[in-house]
Amino acid sequence: MGGVQFSTLYLAQHLDPSLWGASVICPEEGDLTEACRRDGIQVRLVDQPSLRSTSFRVGKNARVPNPFAWLWNSQAMLIAARRLARDFQQQRPDLVVTKGLFPHFYGGLAARKLNIPCVWHAQDFISERSLGVYRRYFGLAARVLPDHIIVDGAAIGRQLPSSIQQRISVIHNGVDANIFRPSLDGASVRAELGLPADAFVIGNVARITPWKGQHHLLEAFAQVAHEAPNTYLLFVGDPVFDTDTYQRQLLSLTAKLDLNERVRFAGYRHDIPEVLSAMDIFAFTSVEKDTSPLALLSAMSCGLPIVAFDIEGVRELAEKDEHLLTVPVAEAGALAKALLTLIRDSQLRSRLGRSVRRLAESRFSLERYVAQIEEVFSKIDQQNSRGFNPGVSPLATQPLP
Repeated sequence: MGGVQFSTLYLAQHLDPSLWGASVICPEEGDLTEACRRDGIQVRLVDQPSLRSTSFRVGKNARVPNPFAWLWNSQAMLIAARRLARDFQQQRPDLVVTKGLFPHFYGGLAARKLNIPCVWHAQDFISERSLGVYRRYFGLAARVLPDHIIVDGAAIGRQLPSSIQQRISVIHNGVDANIFRPSLDGASVRAELGLPADAFVIGNVARITPWKGQHHLLEAFAQVAHEAPNTYLLFVGDPVFDTDTYQRQLLSLTAKLDLNERVRFAGYRHDIPEVLSAMDIFAFTSVEKDTSPLALLSAMSCGLPIVAFDIEGVRELAEKDEHLLTVPVAEAGALAKALLTLIRDSQLRSRLGRSVRRLAESRFSLERYVAQIEEVFSKIDQQNSRGFNPGVSPLATQPLP
């Protein structure tokens, strides 16, 4: 499960049951379906054809469109839309909420075919590669398929056409401040991972993929480890939707930097609150496109002092120096300097930790997040009751495959 899946689960768990009934649709079994069933949330499986990467790599960094994938995916999405439409005909949901780039298309098509109101919950940047062709296609679909679009960051909203801005709501993600809290004990996690009780632990929780910037953190930690001998680095996460090529590169770089004894790769964990409590500092190193990332919000709610790359998604959530330390993107030297500053200044760590905890409670609580989304649903309901579309009541969500 990644951030999209967790936000789907959080929403389904906390919608007001007197107003909304949630049914989560997935293409196959996985952690999300198991978590939903544990909480009594209805799950339905609708098999979807596999989709192909819409570009391929040329050289080290360049990517070009893959026309064969576009043709394949167009047909696959029509098939997916027909399958979903059959499910919708049987279940008759009053509102469809789509999550994930491709589900926006085929979920939107299925809902439009049956005249069911549709909300896109857009939580991913639209690629600007290939002269913006992907963004233009997405913008065309956004004009006709959804009744409303929720984005979890203003930057995503700006990628969409100006003509539909009145149908876009910016709603940042939320976390449960009762679960992610400073008072948890991370001693058992430290013992399990071989982290000394008196060690200073720098942590990162993220999908293992290049744009999450873990290699920059490793390079910075090489400098930190030299000056602060009792520090350790903890990576939490798996490749998820990627191959493990990048993870192998990280392991190789760890060995090259002679950090095998000081770095832990914990993989995917279900006990993230306790894992965060095992950390002394949280390092957020995404180099692009992250908007209201749940890992960052969870660390804030746990009261961890944070060092982050200065991307727009971070600036949208918190104030530099008041809530966290920011450094220029991809600059390992600046990152190392900021980490050392926090390691050496306990008062600064305490101040920043208290500050982000207050921020998480006031602006990024799960209650606020759900209430804002319910407000969007209610507005659609009111519009439909005046004859714009059919009525709205239950919720069907289509998460990213």
